[in-house]
Amino acid sequence: MSEWVMMQCLLHLRQHRAYEALAKKHEWRDLSQPEAADVTVGIMGMGVLGQDAARKLAAMGFKVIGWSRSKRVIEGVETYDAAGLDAFLGRTDFLVGLLPLTPDTRGIFNAALFAKLSRNGPFGAPVFINAGRGGSQVEADILECLDSGVLGGASLDVFEREPLSPESRFWDMPNVYVTPHVAASSDVRALFVHVEHQIARFESGLPLEHVVDKVAGY
Repeated sequence: MSEWVMMQCLLHLRQHRAYEALAKKHEWRDLSQPEAADVTVGIMGMGVLGQDAARKLAAMGFKVIGWSRSKRVIEGVETYDAAGLDAFLGRTDFLVGLLPLTPDTRGIFNAALFAKLSRNGPFGAPVFINAGRGGSQVEADILECLDSGVLGGASLDVFEREPLSPESRFWDMPNVYVTPHVAASSDVRALFVHVEHQIARFESGLPLEHVVDKVAGY
């Protein structure tokens, strides 16, 4: 998951689609290139995946901030809780969604939220990157914000309905990257190793790792 998040941030930072378009025209032209340090990546969802992505993005030079419903203390990352959402959004150039799907997060990525994102970044308009849950985003709002310039680009690995319809506009938009829910595609061998490890912990009387809280919903 963190590899996918890093890749998408770098694709937008390095203006990959713009260079692809120039290459198709056989046009040799360099574009003004900001550095990773010029971009603040805001991650919504600071669980295991969010924290790992934050560490790797920071190592690449990005400024990284995090948001979760309850405040977390993470070394080297400034974090916000529910009450600080607007302040978090106002600093975010690239918004990364890694939220679980709960009643509170359903449809959270909508036009009202996108309008609060920073427009002071090097590209003028923010970018939305979602690898969490399709139900957390309102796709009509994403399209509207991309059309109007409220969003400058997007990377989407999850959708409200999957598989994504062949007729969806997302496939052909020049500032959108689409992947088929594979950001955290699991290796079967790694899954078996994890299960064996949990069985060993259980038989040794140790607590299981990564247990789902059924009350919280994740």
